[in-house]
Amino acid sequence: MSYYQNVLKSLQARNGESVASLHVGDARVGFAFSTKDRVDFTTSTLASIDTEGGFDLIWVDGSVTPEGRKMPYQVKLRHAQLVEIHSDIRGGPDRAICFSLKRLLDLGYDYCGLIENDMIFEPGWYSTLLGLFARTAADGVRCGAATVRGFRSRALEYRRGYFLCWNVGAGMVLFSRRAAQLLLDQYQTLAGMTARRVWRFYAETFGVDLGGIWDMWCEAPDRPLGMDWGYSPLLYRHGFASVGSIPSMTCDLEFDVELLLRTQYVTADQDNAGTVWPRVSAARILQKRIEDPFFKIGWFGLNRMPHLRNRIAAAHKARTSAGKPAIKLIRS
Repeated sequence: MSYYQNVLKSLQARNGESVASLHVGDARVGFAFSTKDRVDFTTSTLASIDTEGGFDLIWVDGSVTPEGRKMPYQVKLRHAQLVEIHSDIRGGPDRAICFSLKRLLDLGYDYCGLIENDMIFEPGWYSTLLGLFARTAADGVRCGAATVRGFRSRALEYRRGYFLCWNVGAGMVLFSRRAAQLLLDQYQTLAGMTARRVWRFYAETFGVDLGGIWDMWCEAPDRPLGMDWGYSPLLYRHGFASVGSIPSMTCDLEFDVELLLRTQYVTADQDNAGTVWPRVSAARILQKRIEDPFFKIGWFGLNRMPHLRNRIAAAHKARTSAGKPAIKLIRS
């Protein structure tokens, strides 16, 4: 049994979670398909989703262009079942996500998913996704969130057939009903998510150091993050794992993963490759706890002085480009 499995089982026991009640074969599965214009992306994403069947879609649309607003009413699907269309969903992605989760729960689905309109799915994605719940259960792990969109930088541990991830995100994810309800009930607690907040959770809970992940920190001492970066920490805290498929079965349409995130998709050669990030020392965790209040004050003040902040950032960029050591403001 791996170190992560031991931690997960202790979290499950503390929260009274058991894998015995898991049922997948006869489950009702619904996804909220979220769109806002970008009709060409929507067309490609929906066509790749529709290679599979056995699940329902509710369409949650915030389009403002005539083409985007008409599209949900013009699409014909071959395999997936489009059961509802909700238009004029305004207020940003988090409002759309909360609306989607509540609607899926109200409709009685056993598994509630989110899919955004900017990726291509490989055939077989749905059966692989659903199979992740059974794979983790066989390892004695209660899965709360599963995805077939996997980035190497987001993995904690590669196991046989799946990986544990520290950030499942909102772009493509399927939650168990209990996990979806938990997330919806506590969604507002995820406001103010930052890189340091995520780092501290995984350091204190799993003893792992996520300090070397470029797309979380972007070479800054802290960085505000979207609320979906908090999904996995929230679920782990309550005894639910976040997992992804090996290999990843999606490709992003909007950006180049290697260029923008400086990572790669999870591929078959990661299967059962073990842990990814180094362990963190107790002394390092204590140091972070002590310095956090002072850091927050200094970081707040620095961000109130954009000219100074920009000068420091420019100096850091110039020094690192020249191969010199980074200035001390950057994380130690």
